[in-house]
Amino acid sequence: MPRSRGEPLTTIRSEGALLPPDFLHPRMYTKPFVLTTLAFFCFFTNVNAYNLLPLYLQALGARTGEIGTIMAMFSVAAILAQAITGRLIDRGWRKPCLLAAVALLTAVSAAFGVTARLGWSLYFLRFLQGLGFAVYMTSSMTLIADLAPPTRRAEAVGIYGTGGLVAVALGPAVGELILGAWGFPAFFAATAAVAIAALALAASVPVPPIVPAPPGPRLGWEGWVPFLPVLLPGFQYGLANVIVFVFLPPFARGLGLPRVGPFYIAYTGAAILVRFVGGGLADRVGRRRVIVPALGAMTAGILLCSGLHDTWLLVTIGLLNGMAQGFVMPAANALAFERAPSGRRGHALALYNGANLVGAALGASGFGWLVQAVGYRPAFALASGVLALGSWAFLRQR
Repeated sequence: MPRSRGEPLTTIRSEGALLPPDFLHPRMYTKPFVLTTLAFFCFFTNVNAYNLLPLYLQALGARTGEIGTIMAMFSVAAILAQAITGRLIDRGWRKPCLLAAVALLTAVSAAFGVTARLGWSLYFLRFLQGLGFAVYMTSSMTLIADLAPPTRRAEAVGIYGTGGLVAVALGPAVGELILGAWGFPAFFAATAAVAIAALALAASVPVPPIVPAPPGPRLGWEGWVPFLPVLLPGFQYGLANVIVFVFLPPFARGLGLPRVGPFYIAYTGAAILVRFVGGGLADRVGRRRVIVPALGAMTAGILLCSGLHDTWLLVTIGLLNGMAQGFVMPAANALAFERAPSGRRGHALALYNGANLVGAALGASGFGWLVQAVGYRPAFALASGVLALGSWAFLRQR
Protein backbone atom coordinates (compact mmCIF):
# COMPACT_ATOMS: atom_id res chain seq x y z
CA MET A 1 0.00 0.00 0.00
CA PRO A 2 1.68 3.25 -1.06
CA ARG A 3 2.32 5.89 1.60
CA SER A 4 0.20 9.02 1.15
CA ARG A 5 1.96 12.35 0.75
CA GLY A 6 3.08 13.78 4.08
CA GLU A 7 2.21 10.64 6.05
CA PRO A 8 4.97 9.46 8.42
CA LEU A 9 6.76 6.22 7.69
CA THR A 10 5.58 4.74 11.00
CA THR A 11 1.88 5.04 10.13
CA ILE A 12 0.55 3.47 6.94
CA ARG A 13 -3.09 3.24 5.97
CA SER A 14 -4.59 0.39 3.94
CA GLU A 15 -8.17 0.64 2.70
CA GLY A 16 -9.35 2.28 5.89
CA ALA A 17 -7.05 0.20 8.10
CA LEU A 18 -4.47 1.81 10.39
CA LEU A 19 -1.63 -0.70 10.54
CA PRO A 20 1.23 -0.32 13.02
CA PRO A 21 4.76 -0.59 11.63
CA ASP A 22 5.23 -4.04 13.26
CA PHE A 23 2.76 -5.44 10.72
CA LEU A 24 4.13 -3.70 7.65
CA HIS A 25 7.82 -4.32 8.11
CA PRO A 26 9.89 -3.93 4.94
CA ARG A 27 10.95 -7.55 5.37
CA MET A 28 8.52 -10.08 3.97
CA TYR A 29 9.09 -12.91 6.49
CA THR A 30 7.46 -11.34 9.54
CA LYS A 31 5.88 -13.34 12.36
CA PRO A 32 2.29 -12.83 11.06
CA PHE A 33 3.39 -13.88 7.56
CA VAL A 34 5.11 -17.07 8.76
CA LEU A 35 2.25 -18.11 11.07
CA THR A 36 -0.37 -17.43 8.40
CA THR A 37 1.63 -19.50 5.89
CA LEU A 38 1.95 -22.43 8.33
CA ALA A 39 -1.78 -22.31 9.06
CA PHE A 40 -2.46 -22.27 5.33
CA PHE A 41 -0.24 -25.33 4.86
CA CYS A 42 -2.22 -27.35 7.42
CA PHE A 43 -5.54 -26.06 6.09
CA PHE A 44 -4.65 -26.94 2.51
CA THR A 45 -3.29 -30.35 3.51
CA ASN A 46 -6.79 -31.13 4.70
CA VAL A 47 -8.42 -29.73 1.57
CA ASN A 48 -6.09 -31.49 -0.86
CA ALA A 49 -6.34 -34.84 0.86
CA TYR A 50 -9.94 -34.83 -0.35
CA ASN A 51 -8.72 -35.00 -3.94
CA LEU A 52 -8.83 -38.72 -3.14
CA LEU A 53 -12.52 -38.53 -2.22
CA PRO A 54 -13.52 -39.81 -5.73
CA LEU A 55 -11.87 -43.11 -4.79
CA TYR A 56 -14.12 -43.36 -1.73
CA LEU A 57 -17.16 -42.47 -3.80
CA GLN A 58 -16.21 -45.16 -6.33
CA ALA A 59 -15.96 -47.68 -3.49
CA LEU A 60 -19.50 -46.71 -2.44
CA GLY A 61 -20.76 -47.39 -5.97
CA ALA A 62 -21.01 -43.85 -7.38
CA ARG A 63 -20.85 -43.40 -11.17
CA THR A 64 -18.62 -40.82 -12.87
CA GLY A 65 -21.43 -38.27 -13.22
CA GLU A 66 -22.39 -38.62 -9.55
CA ILE A 67 -18.76 -38.26 -8.48
CA GLY A 68 -18.42 -35.06 -10.50
CA THR A 69 -21.64 -33.61 -9.06
CA ILE A 70 -20.69 -34.41 -5.46
CA MET A 71 -17.24 -32.88 -5.96
CA ALA A 72 -18.84 -29.83 -7.61
CA MET A 73 -20.86 -29.07 -4.46
CA PHE A 74 -17.58 -27.76 -3.02
CA SER A 75 -17.41 -25.06 -5.68
CA VAL A 76 -21.15 -24.30 -5.57
CA ALA A 77 -20.96 -23.54 -1.84
CA ALA A 78 -17.78 -21.51 -2.25
CA ILE A 79 -19.35 -19.39 -4.99
CA LEU A 80 -22.41 -18.67 -2.86
CA ALA A 81 -20.20 -17.68 0.08
CA GLN A 82 -18.20 -15.04 -1.79
CA ALA A 83 -20.56 -12.06 -1.56
CA ILE A 84 -21.07 -12.18 2.20
CA THR A 85 -17.40 -13.07 2.83
CA GLY A 86 -16.19 -9.96 1.00
CA ARG A 87 -18.50 -7.73 3.03
CA LEU A 88 -17.41 -9.25 6.34
CA ILE A 89 -13.73 -8.84 5.47
CA ASP A 90 -14.15 -5.21 4.40
CA ARG A 91 -15.75 -4.63 7.81
CA GLY A 92 -12.78 -6.04 9.71
CA TRP A 93 -13.88 -9.64 10.40
CA ARG A 94 -10.80 -11.42 9.05
CA LYS A 95 -9.82 -13.28 12.25
CA PRO A 96 -13.34 -14.57 13.04
CA CYS A 97 -13.66 -15.69 9.41
CA LEU A 98 -10.35 -17.58 9.58
CA LEU A 99 -11.28 -19.40 12.78
CA ALA A 100 -14.85 -20.21 11.75
CA ALA A 101 -13.68 -21.64 8.41
CA VAL A 102 -11.09 -23.99 9.94
CA ALA A 103 -13.49 -25.08 12.68
CA LEU A 104 -16.04 -25.99 10.02
CA LEU A 105 -13.53 -28.11 8.08
CA THR A 106 -12.55 -29.91 11.28
CA ALA A 107 -16.17 -30.86 11.95
CA VAL A 108 -16.75 -31.94 8.33
CA SER A 109 -13.65 -34.18 8.33
CA ALA A 110 -14.91 -35.93 11.45
CA ALA A 111 -18.37 -36.33 9.90
CA PHE A 112 -16.95 -38.02 6.78
CA GLY A 113 -15.53 -40.71 9.04
CA VAL A 114 -19.01 -41.81 10.12
CA THR A 115 -20.67 -41.56 6.68
CA ALA A 116 -20.58 -44.93 4.95
CA ARG A 117 -23.48 -44.79 2.46
CA LEU A 118 -23.94 -42.99 -0.85
CA GLY A 119 -26.61 -40.35 -0.29
CA TRP A 120 -27.50 -36.72 0.36
CA SER A 121 -25.13 -36.46 3.35
CA LEU A 122 -22.10 -36.69 1.05
CA TYR A 123 -23.41 -33.83 -1.08
CA PHE A 124 -24.03 -31.78 2.07
CA LEU A 125 -20.61 -32.44 3.60
CA ARG A 126 -18.85 -31.53 0.37
CA PHE A 127 -20.98 -28.34 0.29
CA LEU A 128 -19.80 -27.44 3.81
CA GLN A 129 -16.19 -28.05 2.80
CA GLY A 130 -16.57 -25.54 -0.01
CA LEU A 131 -18.11 -23.01 2.35
CA GLY A 132 -15.18 -23.25 4.75
CA PHE A 133 -12.66 -23.12 1.91
CA ALA A 134 -14.16 -19.94 0.41
CA VAL A 135 -14.27 -18.06 3.70
CA TYR A 136 -10.72 -19.04 4.62
CA MET A 137 -9.16 -18.30 1.23
CA THR A 138 -10.64 -14.83 0.81
CA SER A 139 -9.87 -13.71 4.36
CA SER A 140 -6.32 -15.11 4.37
CA MET A 141 -5.47 -13.68 0.94
CA THR A 142 -6.56 -10.16 1.92
CA LEU A 143 -4.50 -10.51 5.09
CA ILE A 144 -1.37 -11.59 3.22
CA ALA A 145 -1.79 -8.86 0.59
CA ASP A 146 -2.01 -6.23 3.35
CA LEU A 147 1.00 -7.62 5.21
CA ALA A 148 3.24 -7.79 2.12
CA PRO A 149 5.46 -4.90 1.03
CA PRO A 150 3.72 -3.35 -2.03
CA THR A 151 6.77 -3.78 -4.27
CA ARG A 152 6.92 -7.51 -3.44
CA ARG A 153 3.22 -8.33 -3.34
CA ALA A 154 3.15 -10.95 -6.12
CA GLU A 155 6.28 -12.56 -4.67
CA ALA A 156 4.73 -12.61 -1.19
CA VAL A 157 1.50 -14.19 -2.45
CA GLY A 158 3.58 -16.77 -4.30
CA ILE A 159 5.71 -17.69 -1.29
CA TYR A 160 2.62 -17.83 0.91
CA GLY A 161 1.03 -20.17 -1.60
CA THR A 162 3.96 -22.60 -1.36
CA GLY A 163 2.40 -23.86 1.86
CA GLY A 164 -0.61 -24.93 -0.16
CA LEU A 165 1.60 -26.40 -2.87
CA VAL A 166 3.50 -28.61 -0.47
CA ALA A 167 0.08 -29.70 0.78
CA VAL A 168 -0.92 -30.54 -2.81
CA ALA A 169 1.81 -33.18 -2.84
CA LEU A 170 1.67 -34.36 0.76
CA GLY A 171 -2.10 -34.50 1.18
CA PRO A 172 -2.86 -37.03 -1.59
CA ALA A 173 0.51 -38.84 -1.37
CA VAL A 174 0.31 -39.46 2.38
CA GLY A 175 -3.41 -40.07 2.01
CA GLU A 176 -2.69 -42.89 -0.46
CA LEU A 177 -0.28 -44.48 2.00
CA ILE A 178 -2.84 -44.27 4.82
CA LEU A 179 -5.54 -45.73 2.58
CA GLY A 180 -3.33 -48.61 1.54
CA ALA A 181 -2.31 -49.44 5.11
CA TRP A 182 -5.41 -48.74 7.21
CA GLY A 183 -8.30 -47.80 4.91
CA PHE A 184 -10.74 -44.91 4.75
CA PRO A 185 -11.58 -44.60 8.50
CA ALA A 186 -7.91 -43.85 9.26
CA PHE A 187 -7.77 -41.46 6.29
CA PHE A 188 -10.69 -39.37 7.59
CA ALA A 189 -9.24 -39.38 11.13
CA ALA A 190 -5.93 -38.06 9.77
CA THR A 191 -7.66 -35.23 7.88
CA ALA A 192 -9.49 -34.23 11.07
CA ALA A 193 -6.19 -34.16 12.97
CA VAL A 194 -4.49 -31.87 10.46
CA ALA A 195 -7.54 -29.58 10.50
CA ILE A 196 -7.18 -29.26 14.28
CA ALA A 197 -3.54 -28.24 13.77
CA ALA A 198 -4.65 -25.59 11.26
CA LEU A 199 -7.18 -24.27 13.78
CA ALA A 200 -4.51 -23.93 16.49
CA LEU A 201 -2.14 -22.07 14.15
CA ALA A 202 -4.87 -19.76 12.80
CA ALA A 203 -5.82 -18.85 16.36
CA SER A 204 -2.21 -17.81 17.05
CA VAL A 205 -1.91 -15.46 14.05
CA PRO A 206 -1.53 -11.85 15.30
CA VAL A 207 -3.89 -10.16 12.86
CA PRO A 208 -3.27 -6.40 12.51
CA PRO A 209 -5.84 -4.20 14.23
CA ILE A 210 -8.10 -2.76 11.57
CA VAL A 211 -10.51 0.12 11.43
CA PRO A 212 -13.23 -0.85 8.93
CA ALA A 213 -13.24 1.27 5.78
CA PRO A 214 -16.12 3.76 5.74
CA PRO A 215 -18.83 2.78 3.26
CA GLY A 216 -18.23 4.49 -0.06
CA PRO A 217 -20.68 5.21 -2.86
CA ARG A 218 -22.47 2.13 -4.12
CA LEU A 219 -20.76 0.81 -7.24
CA GLY A 220 -22.99 -0.04 -10.15
CA TRP A 221 -22.14 -2.37 -13.01
CA GLU A 222 -20.05 0.30 -14.73
CA GLY A 223 -17.86 0.67 -11.62
CA TRP A 224 -16.75 -2.96 -11.87
CA VAL A 225 -16.33 -3.18 -15.67
CA PRO A 226 -12.59 -2.27 -15.64
CA PHE A 227 -12.04 -5.08 -13.13
CA LEU A 228 -13.76 -7.86 -15.10
CA PRO A 229 -10.79 -8.92 -17.31
CA VAL A 230 -8.93 -9.88 -14.11
CA LEU A 231 -11.50 -12.63 -13.53
CA LEU A 232 -10.63 -14.61 -16.67
CA PRO A 233 -7.32 -16.13 -15.51
CA GLY A 234 -9.05 -17.06 -12.24
CA PHE A 235 -11.75 -18.92 -14.17
CA GLN A 236 -9.14 -20.68 -16.33
CA TYR A 237 -7.11 -21.71 -13.31
CA GLY A 238 -10.14 -23.14 -11.50
CA LEU A 239 -11.34 -25.07 -14.55
CA ALA A 240 -7.95 -26.63 -15.34
CA ASN A 241 -7.03 -27.48 -11.75
CA VAL A 242 -10.27 -29.30 -10.98
CA ILE A 243 -10.14 -31.28 -14.21
CA VAL A 244 -6.67 -32.66 -13.46
CA PHE A 245 -7.09 -33.09 -9.72
CA VAL A 246 -10.53 -34.69 -9.74
CA PHE A 247 -10.47 -36.76 -12.95
CA LEU A 248 -6.82 -37.60 -13.57
CA PRO A 249 -6.55 -40.04 -10.58
CA PRO A 250 -9.46 -42.32 -11.64
CA PHE A 251 -8.39 -42.07 -15.29
CA ALA A 252 -4.81 -43.09 -14.44
CA ARG A 253 -6.05 -45.92 -12.21
CA GLY A 254 -8.30 -47.13 -15.03
CA LEU A 255 -5.28 -47.24 -17.36
CA GLY A 256 -3.47 -49.48 -14.91
CA LEU A 257 -0.83 -46.93 -13.80
CA PRO A 258 0.48 -48.04 -10.39
CA ARG A 259 0.29 -44.65 -8.60
CA VAL A 260 -0.91 -41.09 -9.17
CA GLY A 261 1.43 -39.74 -6.47
CA PRO A 262 4.17 -38.82 -9.01
CA PHE A 263 1.77 -36.34 -10.63
CA TYR A 264 1.26 -34.46 -7.34
CA ILE A 265 4.99 -34.46 -6.58
CA ALA A 266 5.89 -33.14 -10.07
CA TYR A 267 3.12 -30.53 -9.89
CA THR A 268 4.24 -29.31 -6.48
CA GLY A 269 7.94 -29.33 -7.29
CA ALA A 270 7.45 -27.28 -10.46
CA ALA A 271 5.15 -24.75 -8.78
CA ILE A 272 7.46 -24.25 -5.80
CA LEU A 273 10.56 -23.93 -7.99
CA VAL A 274 8.82 -21.32 -10.15
CA ARG A 275 7.81 -19.29 -7.11
CA PHE A 276 11.25 -19.24 -5.52
CA VAL A 277 13.25 -18.78 -8.72
CA GLY A 278 10.83 -16.54 -10.64
CA GLY A 279 8.58 -15.35 -7.83
CA GLY A 280 9.41 -11.68 -8.40
CA LEU A 281 9.10 -11.85 -12.20
CA ALA A 282 5.52 -10.57 -12.25
CA ASP A 283 6.58 -7.64 -10.02
CA ARG A 284 9.40 -6.77 -12.45
CA VAL A 285 7.96 -7.29 -15.93
CA GLY A 286 4.23 -6.94 -15.26
CA ARG A 287 1.40 -9.31 -14.39
CA ARG A 288 0.07 -9.77 -17.92
CA ARG A 289 3.41 -10.81 -19.44
CA VAL A 290 3.60 -13.65 -16.94
CA ILE A 291 -0.05 -14.75 -17.01
CA VAL A 292 -0.45 -15.21 -20.79
CA PRO A 293 2.33 -17.81 -21.41
CA ALA A 294 1.41 -19.59 -18.17
CA LEU A 295 -2.18 -20.03 -19.40
CA GLY A 296 -0.72 -21.54 -22.58
CA ALA A 297 1.28 -24.08 -20.54
CA MET A 298 -1.85 -24.97 -18.58
CA THR A 299 -3.74 -25.61 -21.83
CA ALA A 300 -0.94 -27.85 -23.10
CA GLY A 301 -1.00 -29.85 -19.86
CA ILE A 302 -4.72 -30.61 -20.21
CA LEU A 303 -4.24 -31.59 -23.86
CA LEU A 304 -1.52 -34.07 -22.89
CA CYS A 305 -4.00 -35.77 -20.53
CA SER A 306 -5.87 -36.99 -23.61
CA GLY A 307 -2.79 -39.02 -24.62
CA LEU A 308 -1.85 -40.36 -21.18
CA HIS A 309 -0.42 -43.89 -21.31
CA ASP A 310 2.57 -44.04 -18.97
CA THR A 311 3.92 -42.59 -15.72
CA TRP A 312 6.49 -40.35 -17.44
CA LEU A 313 3.67 -38.54 -19.24
CA LEU A 314 1.81 -38.20 -15.94
CA VAL A 315 4.91 -36.50 -14.54
CA THR A 316 5.13 -34.22 -17.61
CA ILE A 317 1.51 -33.16 -17.13
CA GLY A 318 2.29 -32.40 -13.48
CA LEU A 319 5.33 -30.30 -14.43
CA LEU A 320 3.41 -28.24 -17.01
CA ASN A 321 0.40 -27.59 -14.80
CA GLY A 322 2.55 -26.91 -11.74
CA MET A 323 4.70 -24.40 -13.60
CA ALA A 324 1.58 -22.66 -14.92
CA GLN A 325 0.01 -22.54 -11.46
CA GLY A 326 3.22 -21.13 -9.98
CA PHE A 327 3.01 -18.13 -12.29
CA VAL A 328 -0.76 -17.61 -12.70
CA MET A 329 -1.96 -17.72 -9.11
CA PRO A 330 0.39 -15.10 -7.55
CA ALA A 331 0.27 -12.74 -10.55
CA ALA A 332 -3.51 -12.88 -10.95
CA ASN A 333 -4.16 -12.49 -7.21
CA ALA A 334 -1.88 -9.46 -7.05
CA LEU A 335 -3.58 -8.03 -10.13
CA ALA A 336 -7.01 -8.45 -8.52
CA PHE A 337 -5.86 -6.80 -5.30
CA GLU A 338 -4.33 -3.83 -7.13
CA ARG A 339 -7.16 -3.23 -9.59
CA ALA A 340 -9.88 -3.37 -6.94
CA PRO A 341 -12.07 -0.26 -6.68
CA SER A 342 -11.26 1.91 -3.67
CA GLY A 343 -12.56 0.43 -0.43
CA ARG A 344 -13.60 -2.81 -2.16
CA ARG A 345 -10.57 -5.08 -1.83
CA GLY A 346 -12.51 -7.73 0.05
CA HIS A 347 -15.25 -7.62 -2.59
CA ALA A 348 -12.68 -7.74 -5.41
CA LEU A 349 -10.86 -10.79 -4.08
CA ALA A 350 -14.21 -12.43 -3.40
CA LEU A 351 -15.15 -11.86 -7.06
CA TYR A 352 -11.80 -13.22 -8.22
CA ASN A 353 -12.18 -16.31 -6.03
CA GLY A 354 -15.74 -16.63 -7.30
CA ALA A 355 -14.52 -16.74 -10.90
CA ASN A 356 -12.01 -19.40 -9.89
CA LEU A 357 -14.76 -21.41 -8.24
CA VAL A 358 -17.16 -21.07 -11.17
CA GLY A 359 -14.45 -22.61 -13.33
CA ALA A 360 -13.98 -25.34 -10.73
CA ALA A 361 -17.72 -26.07 -10.53
CA LEU A 362 -18.03 -26.31 -14.31
CA GLY A 363 -14.91 -28.47 -14.41
CA ALA A 364 -16.13 -30.89 -11.73
CA SER A 365 -19.75 -31.29 -12.78
CA GLY A 366 -19.67 -30.54 -16.51
CA PHE A 367 -16.49 -32.50 -17.19
CA GLY A 368 -17.81 -35.49 -15.25
CA TRP A 369 -20.92 -35.76 -17.40
CA LEU A 370 -18.82 -35.10 -20.53
CA VAL A 371 -16.57 -38.05 -19.63
CA GLN A 372 -19.63 -40.21 -19.11
CA ALA A 373 -20.90 -39.22 -22.58
CA VAL A 374 -17.74 -39.35 -24.72
CA GLY A 375 -14.97 -40.91 -22.60
CA TYR A 376 -11.88 -39.49 -20.92
CA ARG A 377 -9.59 -38.88 -23.91
CA PRO A 378 -12.05 -36.85 -26.06
CA ALA A 379 -13.19 -34.96 -22.94
CA PHE A 380 -9.63 -33.85 -22.12
CA ALA A 381 -9.12 -32.73 -25.73
CA LEU A 382 -12.34 -30.69 -25.67
CA ALA A 383 -11.40 -29.11 -22.34
CA SER A 384 -8.03 -28.01 -23.76
CA GLY A 385 -9.90 -26.28 -26.58
CA VAL A 386 -12.01 -24.34 -24.08
CA LEU A 387 -8.86 -23.29 -22.21
CA ALA A 388 -7.17 -22.21 -25.43
CA LEU A 389 -10.17 -20.03 -26.26
CA GLY A 390 -10.06 -18.44 -22.80
CA SER A 391 -6.33 -17.76 -23.11
CA TRP A 392 -6.89 -16.06 -26.45
CA ALA A 393 -9.68 -13.92 -24.93
CA PHE A 394 -7.40 -12.75 -22.09
CA LEU A 395 -4.63 -11.98 -24.58
CA ARG A 396 -7.07 -9.75 -26.49
CA GLN A 397 -7.99 -7.70 -23.40
CA ARG A 398 -6.62 -4.21 -23.06
